Amino acid sequence: MARTTTFTRLAAAALALAAAAGLGLSGTGEAAASREFPVSTCIGPSPNVIDLPFMVRRAIVDTYAGNAYIAADFPSYFPGGYQSSLRMDWHNQSTGKRGSKLSNTRVRPPYQGVHYFVIPVSQIGWGRVDVTFSAVNSNALWSVPSTSCRGTIVVP
Repeated sequence: MARTTTFTRLAAAALALAAAAGLGLSGTGEAAASREFPVSTCIGPSPNVIDLPFMVRRAIVDTYAGNAYIAADFPSYFPGGYQSSLRMDWHNQSTGKRGSKLSNTRVRPPYQGVHYFVIPVSQIGWGRVDVTFSAVNSNALWSVPSTSCRGTIVVP
């Protein structure tokens, strides 16, 4: 189980990095070019107060081996970082299917934080999917919620 989870996280990270670099893979059995979708402004203070504000700017989407990989990134530059918990609620406009996923990650500057969601395509479906992101970010002293943000992604 741990090996599968590690592989899934590594695959999601590779897809997000390829998307961020503007690269795409093509051919049978390989991922298509990742696509980036803007989301409405979901901004909130960092739990570190003097850090950059927490703000998810985009969702990066790709499919591979029957799964949809969705990555949401956000900035932080404060040494020590913080813990981020992001909930993604989704609704496929064509099929009516709905669901939600949670992602927990530790932000470790100088790198941006990235939340990864892996959902079987048979579950989320193809086409236009409305997404809503809601986060709670924590340091050792307190937790701070961000505002929710929305967008529409396309599962290729």
